[in-house]
Amino acid sequence: MGVSRIEKFQQSATITDGPLLYSELALSPRRFWVAAGVFFANFNNAFVWATYSPVTGSAAAYYGCSEWTINLAALVFQITFLPFAYPAIWALDAWGLRISTLIGAWGITAGAFIRWIACFGPVNFRLPLLFAGQTIAAAATPFAFNTPTKVCAAWFGDKERLTANTIMSLSIYAGTAMAMGLSPAIVGSDPNNINTLNLVSFVIIFTTGMASLLVFDKPEFAPSKSAQEELLPFLAGLKSLTRNPQFYVIFVVYGVIFGALDTYFTLISDYVTPYGYSEADAGVLGINTIISGTISSLILGPILDRTKSHRFFFKALTFVTLIGAILFYFSAPYPARRILLQLSACVIGIGGFSLAPIALELGVECTFPVAEGASAGMLQTSGQIFGVIILLASNALRTSDGLLQHAMVWRIMVCAVVCLVVPFYTASSRRMELENAVINSIPLQATGNMDEIDISVDEAADFTGVASKIIII
Repeated sequence: MGVSRIEKFQQSATITDGPLLYSELALSPRRFWVAAGVFFANFNNAFVWATYSPVTGSAAAYYGCSEWTINLAALVFQITFLPFAYPAIWALDAWGLRISTLIGAWGITAGAFIRWIACFGPVNFRLPLLFAGQTIAAAATPFAFNTPTKVCAAWFGDKERLTANTIMSLSIYAGTAMAMGLSPAIVGSDPNNINTLNLVSFVIIFTTGMASLLVFDKPEFAPSKSAQEELLPFLAGLKSLTRNPQFYVIFVVYGVIFGALDTYFTLISDYVTPYGYSEADAGVLGINTIISGTISSLILGPILDRTKSHRFFFKALTFVTLIGAILFYFSAPYPARRILLQLSACVIGIGGFSLAPIALELGVECTFPVAEGASAGMLQTSGQIFGVIILLASNALRTSDGLLQHAMVWRIMVCAVVCLVVPFYTASSRRMELENAVINSIPLQATGNMDEIDISVDEAADFTGVASKIIII
């Protein structure tokens, strides 16, 4: 793949400030392949996690257990995540991006393989092997989960980081969407088709997992000034996080929103099927949530990369999630309000999906120079902790006839709490401030033949915003 004219200009540029000479800045074309490898690692994680969510009843019949036991197979991901969260943060810091991604991708693949081979043993082996596969995949999950912000910082420029983070974060929901659409289509009304579903999911996960081989630690040249900064060591970084009250605000907001969204997808079939909806209807509901969330996230990402209005949307989107939870409560129990139910699913997606990458980026911004993997790992851990709490409480609120209407009220309450907490986030964006300071005070010196580079000053200005400080020598 060739290098664009602007990228070629960047490769020939150095930033100087008196006697101090910073290393060259450049955008590597390989950054897209690295992002793809991380995308599919997290896509596969979500696919394994959500496989049975839209076909809970059929899966329970196949494995010879209750529907709640099948929900526990999803809860295993959140519970197992917790003891492996800190080792995963350390591994990303000590071993690097490539090793962490490989552990995540192939651990998840191994878990999917174990789920499938259960069909070759006695029937009473199916459920234990299901949980064994889920546990192995869950243990590998944090190694891949923590990587998107690291990829953005190491490989992407300051005007594309949030967009890249958004796309990689959407991998989780793309995998969930795959499960929501594929699982009902394969299983239909025959529980024995669960085995076919396990085989198909393993093949997909193995194939897409190969993309993890494209992930490398860092490019030859840093993409931004902040990427050249020395980050805090692992333990010092964690200590800094615990002393940052603004990070706690993000910790609570991200954790509750992510946990509520996880619970929504885990129980989506249980929410609506008692009211006359089919498992296929539940799958469509989940897909609509994901499609609307994906579209809104992809629209917001480039806008925020340019405007840097992260804090405003971080706060506004929490209220969108609350509105979605309220609409869901007033529509799910009433089949005549099917259109309103689909609308509520779209609002839930817009709020939750769009907020997640913004929160991850703000977690890096308000804690810089803490390593990106540390802040992301802590936020992902928060999501799992609150996910377990919200899911267990939701199940405890299930009525004797299986209805989850009280659990819907519970979701409204936790989303409302977030709306009360989020106004307290007032932190400055340290990484952005560093890069703005470099742009505003340090001249960019281009060394080389500008005719050969073939780039105009206007093009350079469009990319860096420093046309007035370009010195041609």
